[in-house]
Amino acid sequence: MNSILFRSLLFVFTLMFVLLKEGYSQDKNLNGQLKSGKELTYNAFVFNDKTMLLNAHSKYKEILEVGTSSLEALYGLTFSEYMLLDMSLQKGNDSLFDQYYQPAMDKANKLISTKKYQSEGKSLLAAIYMMKIANSPMAAVTLSSKIYDLLDDAEKANPQNPVTFIIRGEMKYNTPKIFGGSYEDAVKNFNKAVSICEQYPDSELVDTKWGYLESLAWLGRAYEMIENYDAAKFVYQKALSIQPDFGWVKYVLLPEVQKKMQN
Repeated sequence: MNSILFRSLLFVFTLMFVLLKEGYSQDKNLNGQLKSGKELTYNAFVFNDKTMLLNAHSKYKEILEVGTSSLEALYGLTFSEYMLLDMSLQKGNDSLFDQYYQPAMDKANKLISTKKYQSEGKSLLAAIYMMKIANSPMAAVTLSSKIYDLLDDAEKANPQNPVTFIIRGEMKYNTPKIFGGSYEDAVKNFNKAVSICEQYPDSELVDTKWGYLESLAWLGRAYEMIENYDAAKFVYQKALSIQPDFGWVKYVLLPEVQKKMQN
């Protein structure tokens, strides 16, 4: 092999090695940023902490702003905006709701347009519409049927998406019986969500750890509404065995059902 050819091949192999190393480094950095975003989102839910949630939102936003076409980051960003809508309702913060409602819808529709995250996009859009109804009850007239259609489509696209069943359960829980609400149906949907989260504990998505706690909390609430207090207490205690610092259950739901049982 002549020296010119040898040097050319050496240059090509060196360049390939450098590019592969850089690609690996970028992937590793992206995975680290995604992991950080997920942990912040989860902890924000556990401690009901707005600052943590805004930090998670910023983390996902930074990933996408550098030109990374990460669908998982887009999902995390959309999910954090849905959680900000929920938090705005808890705190009666209309300006926070107005700030994130339309952007959250736009991002959910982007997810729907993809094949991999179609189910997640539809279930999140349904969740965002549900927040709209909670903020403006008259919106139920036009949005309720859209929510159920989105959830049906989301389930068809991915039967193992726990958010689909959580949101359907919350709709069944919060809708008056005369309009199709049912605590028994809510129990079925929350149980399904719990089962999925237990089957797939290591899902790459942000919602599995959140979904497990959320579905247990709502399952307990639904059991309370049908006066099955023993079952409610059991699932609350199960939630705390998974995450002892889960404030909603620790300081609100479990003490309330224990009081009912004493009475």
